[in-house]
Amino acid sequence: MMDTVTAPQAQPGPFWRDRGLWLQLVIQSAVFFLFGAMDAGNAFSFGPVVPSWVLVAGYTLVFAGMLIQRWRAEVGLTVVAIGLVTAAGSLAGIYILAYLVVCYEAWFISAFVRRRRGMWLALLTGGSVAAVVLVSVVSGSGRAWGASTTAVDPAGETYTPPDAQLVMMGAVLGLLAVISIGLFWQLGMTTRRQYERMESLAARVELAAVAERTRIAREMHDIVAHSLTAVIAQADGGRYAGRQDPSKAIEALATISSTGRDALTQMRQLLSVLRSDRNGGGTADATRDTSAPPGVSGVAGLVEDARRSGVSVDYEVLGTAGTVDVAVGLTVYRTVQECLTNILKHAGPTRARVILDWNVTGKLRITVDNAPGNGLIDSDDSDDGRGQGLVGLRERARIHGGTAEWGASERYVGGWRVDVVLSV
Repeated sequence: MMDTVTAPQAQPGPFWRDRGLWLQLVIQSAVFFLFGAMDAGNAFSFGPVVPSWVLVAGYTLVFAGMLIQRWRAEVGLTVVAIGLVTAAGSLAGIYILAYLVVCYEAWFISAFVRRRRGMWLALLTGGSVAAVVLVSVVSGSGRAWGASTTAVDPAGETYTPPDAQLVMMGAVLGLLAVISIGLFWQLGMTTRRQYERMESLAARVELAAVAERTRIAREMHDIVAHSLTAVIAQADGGRYAGRQDPSKAIEALATISSTGRDALTQMRQLLSVLRSDRNGGGTADATRDTSAPPGVSGVAGLVEDARRSGVSVDYEVLGTAGTVDVAVGLTVYRTVQECLTNILKHAGPTRARVILDWNVTGKLRITVDNAPGNGLIDSDDSDDGRGQGLVGLRERARIHGGTAEWGASERYVGGWRVDVVLSV
């Protein structure tokens, strides 16, 4: 696919599938056949043959250049400029088609040319005014080597307009050219703004898609990492405890089952947003899971799961708990979930503390401390992108105007601390 800077109008794919090209070719051919025939007819009727063919050659170059512009803007503009200069050199006297081409090029440059736009506008305006004045004065005075606008009175004598009249006519036509270029330049600016809005919308859609994929990946990481870590902890604990007390093994299996079912439910909630509507309309899929995601109220359940996995967790809520929206509640839940998962994974059964502090108005502080431990999973088997979960916590906090910090625990010597502040 060509760059949009070099291919401003061309559509992706083979040129024969470009509907805009065929539409332009039909309209352009009709305009050139109608108005080009008028200009060429005047040249062949009132002027020598050679200058008339020069006019035809110039218009042929213009025709080709306007098509080339679809793929190579500046190359096409150069060909069109050469064609217009060639046509003006014929001094045919009448240039209706050239006038239309100049107006179109003013619109095209304004709408699609992104580099050296000012230069092309200056060349178009200066060349058009110079050509109009030159052709008006030279052709009107009868000194043209092509067709002439000098008149013959009924008595058979040639009449040449005064120089002042020729200059005035050239000035008026030059002013008309400038006004026309200005009007079509404004139309081109409107077109360019529309294209820029479309490009901006496409970029926003792509950015939203990337953000959604990132969010889904982050949610899947939190769900899978927490669930599998809890399952491994319960499986290892049940394997050893079952030798002495079979009831402990049964309890561990029950916890594994509960954790797996909860993870499956959350995965279904998450992946349901990716399902397309089956009826093709605007209504939601009837099978889509619309149940509320976990929130602040689910933190107590996370603490209980961690306790069943062997972590001695002290859970405190400071101040009066407030009401938060669904997004903030999910962030609180995922923050605690990630912290407890990391404790199980990297410290193993140890002591920990989870605090939700509501004392500061408009803020919720989440603090998770843990004592050092021996670790649950061997480091050779846990190459899961360590640190990505903490980065995810920081990203979540930023979404809600908050911060996330971590480092050595002040409560437990040699332990770890995570401190997240959210705006609520």
